[in-house]
Amino acid sequence: MPNLNGGHLFIRCLKQEGIQKVFTIVGDTILPLVDAAADEGIEFIDVRHEGAAMHMADGYARITGRPAVAMFTGGPGFSNAISGLPAIFTSESPVIFVAGSAELPEKGMTTFQEIDQVSMAAPVTKGSWLIHDRRRIPEYVATAFRTAMSGRPGPVHLTLPIDIQEQSISEEELPPYLPQEYRNMGRPQGDAGLIEEAASLLANAQRPVIIVGNPARYSVDPEQLEALVEATGIPIFTVEQARGLIDDEHPLCFGYADGALNRAARKFREADVVLLLGKRLDHRYRYGQIFDADARLIQADPSEAEIGRNRGVSVGLLGDLGAITEQLTAAAKQKGKSRIDAWVADVKKERDGWLDELRGHAGEGEPLHPLDVFTELESVIDEDTFIVMDGGDYVQWGRSYLKARKPGHFIRLGPLSHLGAGIPYGMAAKLADPDSKVIVLCGDGSFGFYTMEYDTCLRHNLPITTVMGNDSNWGIDKTFQLAYYNRAVGTDLEFRRYDRVVEALGCHAEFVEKAEDVAPAVTRAIGSGLPSLVNVVVKPGASPLADAMIARRTGR
Repeated sequence: MPNLNGGHLFIRCLKQEGIQKVFTIVGDTILPLVDAAADEGIEFIDVRHEGAAMHMADGYARITGRPAVAMFTGGPGFSNAISGLPAIFTSESPVIFVAGSAELPEKGMTTFQEIDQVSMAAPVTKGSWLIHDRRRIPEYVATAFRTAMSGRPGPVHLTLPIDIQEQSISEEELPPYLPQEYRNMGRPQGDAGLIEEAASLLANAQRPVIIVGNPARYSVDPEQLEALVEATGIPIFTVEQARGLIDDEHPLCFGYADGALNRAARKFREADVVLLLGKRLDHRYRYGQIFDADARLIQADPSEAEIGRNRGVSVGLLGDLGAITEQLTAAAKQKGKSRIDAWVADVKKERDGWLDELRGHAGEGEPLHPLDVFTELESVIDEDTFIVMDGGDYVQWGRSYLKARKPGHFIRLGPLSHLGAGIPYGMAAKLADPDSKVIVLCGDGSFGFYTMEYDTCLRHNLPITTVMGNDSNWGIDKTFQLAYYNRAVGTDLEFRRYDRVVEALGCHAEFVEKAEDVAPAVTRAIGSGLPSLVNVVVKPGASPLADAMIARRTGR
């Protein structure tokens, strides 16, 4: 055993939480932590930009359903990394963002690369702390993980000065408590009376729907959700990180819970009872006003602050969403299913008609319509494939058309729509599940953010496949400019052979202009065993999401 220091203590605390990988760029003020991690057997995934490491941690948390750690040197490393933090915060991913700093006694003296990291991180985390004493390292790590995973999940920040990392410790100072000793490991149930009330509303509804959102990813098992749906017979929709918690191919699952991406979700306006499992009443639903004024809302959430926020609800259920799902299932089995066959058939008709309309865009000629790409990709994708989406108009067509089959396998930029995260998300997926296909969908604009992460893919053997829609512009913003102002400013890009860029790095590349070449090119790319890019020339044009946003703003 090497001489133990504060760095070993911190790393040992991470190991107790099950952390096996840390996303990073190594720098001065975390060198003791890095060295300790090597002693403790933790793997460092080093990237080419700190923002990419943050997005990898975000993706890894979404994919595994567990907290992830990103670690950087203080000052410049922290500054680059924090660019990804607002996206993680709005996506509600449990990322532990760790940064070093110069020696604690020199703070406030214009010390080495000094900035107020704790205050900078605070507005976009659930908690931000400076560890000022080595003896309190276990306490702060415990607080960080407890905070990240309690209520609605989210990121936290810890700054650990280098002098505290270097201070010698004894074996007796190693973590005294296990995670189950310093945070609740149970599943708080919803109030039994309110569960009965909610189950009665669902059983007597004529046009009910279930909508599942972010925090369900971390507390609801697919089997629990499927049991609820089959006990009630109610149509279900998923959104955000909940996509794939129930297979889109389940007879009662009708896909994206967003009317801009899925015409079937516009039936929400007709629903008389709505069960929200972790879905906020946010802008996506016009703060609850998308539902009929007489609709009865049942809102289940792990955070009391969300229940009834923006619109009153008929029943508010506070607790663990997995426990509440089981309670509702048991109550529904006693009450029996509603007779809503006509309603289910009506929702199915809308969904099937929408998919037919989307398919109708394929085959319009060249340049290809994005639906040419996505319809051709169907033959390559299986239920274990990770589909990662990054970018503007091109990708929105894929969000509308492609299916979410498993939890953590259908990954989209979060509410902040932070472009460029797709490649790091794809890298995280390949790291978490090396045997599954990983297909990243991105536009030519978003591809430019983290192109050099293809080097990271090579160094860490992460053979992702990116299928680019190359329309030579910043698609969705140019669409908005033309709709609002009848001209485009600063949104045109030049056509580039990005495939040659990744090929020069030592990766596999394909260039595609015809629909019939898409699937063979992607198949060859995956089969190469290398990180790969398929550069597909597509035509620009408004996506369903862009059309909906334009209509909302202009009233047309």
